Amino acid sequence: MEITDDYKFWVSLSHQKFDHKPDRETEVGKLRFSRIYTDVDGFAEALTKGYCYTPIFNSATFTMSDKTDRNFNYSSFVSLDIDHTDVDMNTMVDGLSYKPTLSYTSCSNGLDGKFSYRLIYCFADKINGTSEYSNYVSTLLEANQISIDDIDKRSLKASQYYNGNGCGNIDIKVSNIIYNKIDFIDYYKDYNTINNNESINLTNNTTHPTIISYNDTFENKQFEDDYWNMRMEDVLVKYLDVYPNLEHTPLPDVDDDTPFIKFPSDYVEIKRYWKVGNNGRAVKIKDGYHRRKNLFINGVIRRLINPSISFDNLVYNLLFELVNYISNYNAEYTIDKKDIFHIARNAMKADLTRGEGLKGTDRRFMVNPRYCEKYGRNKKQVRNMACKMLRDEGIGELYDCSKTDKENLEIMKDNGLDVSLITLKRWRKENGINKYKKNAS
Repeated sequence: MEITDDYKFWVSLSHQKFDHKPDRETEVGKLRFSRIYTDVDGFAEALTKGYCYTPIFNSATFTMSDKTDRNFNYSSFVSLDIDHTDVDMNTMVDGLSYKPTLSYTSCSNGLDGKFSYRLIYCFADKINGTSEYSNYVSTLLEANQISIDDIDKRSLKASQYYNGNGCGNIDIKVSNIIYNKIDFIDYYKDYNTINNNESINLTNNTTHPTIISYNDTFENKQFEDDYWNMRMEDVLVKYLDVYPNLEHTPLPDVDDDTPFIKFPSDYVEIKRYWKVGNNGRAVKIKDGYHRRKNLFINGVIRRLINPSISFDNLVYNLLFELVNYISNYNAEYTIDKKDIFHIARNAMKADLTRGEGLKGTDRRFMVNPRYCEKYGRNKKQVRNMACKMLRDEGIGELYDCSKTDKENLEIMKDNGLDVSLITLKRWRKENGINKYKKNAS
């Protein structure tokens, strides 16, 4: 989940626009749709002009008779049609745990003292197939504890179309929150199978209990109690010596006579953002800069660093990240301990094979601080020394006495080692290789 205005998606919009609710008998059946690529603001503008919308189907342009479940391709959004309710749109949205990307009142809003509006959730992932679409409708209801009786049951249909509101009385609200499927991993399930196999009738459900149980994942009961009841900073202090806070792959031990420490090939670390004049502290990630996504990736990296990390340890580490490296200042949606719990659960369920790209580093080594202390040299001096040692080591591995300097330089370049002719000659001299046969076979 992230708040961004840098998001575009495909949606099918009607060719016609209406300044009234389209008549089902004379106008709806004549609707034609075409795909357009737009952003949330462009979509919102189309709704206010009275265009109708629906997901993506197999044909780029189609009629109402073509708009069937069989021809459904995918959707980048889920629409919840709240119909004839006693709760107005703004009150409803303010009380939701998961805010819609945009919401708007329909032409029927306010009739007979009832409220009608639509909640639209945009996703970064495609929702494929009619069953998955229906499941995500039910998932959003569960996540927000909305009764199935509060929506038009046609919302469950992937091929459903919706009217905009060009009547002049529209109230539209845009949050620019874009969701990922993983944001609802604790709620998503195959509701269609459940309905068929367990005879659960969603249409008769009037209550939607929260699926997550907060006592079914923590291993340490005391830590769980403290986590939910103590201040964040107090939790961090109390468990400082209990849960390791590993921010990078453990490095090999070297003695204080070795000037550098090599990074292993699968090295991985938490990346920080630094700014000159920030008193040596990393810059906190602000609202609008993918804070939740960064926390999730942080959790995956910590599992790569320590594959056997416990859930409690990961929660503690992400709480540490939130307090020290994430900013809630002036944030529209504050990240709290409940969010950290959810993110930790998602990170624990993530497929680590998809995090292989997080491994590795551009740096080959780090200066050994114990060497600097023993020999009274600064980091820059030791770094230059280490660079020369590693370069010479690379030359030694690739150098072929039977080849000319030029040929050796080409071989080294092909292997990622960029060495000058002067450097190569110096290396030969230092290693007692002063003569060679230029035409050796």
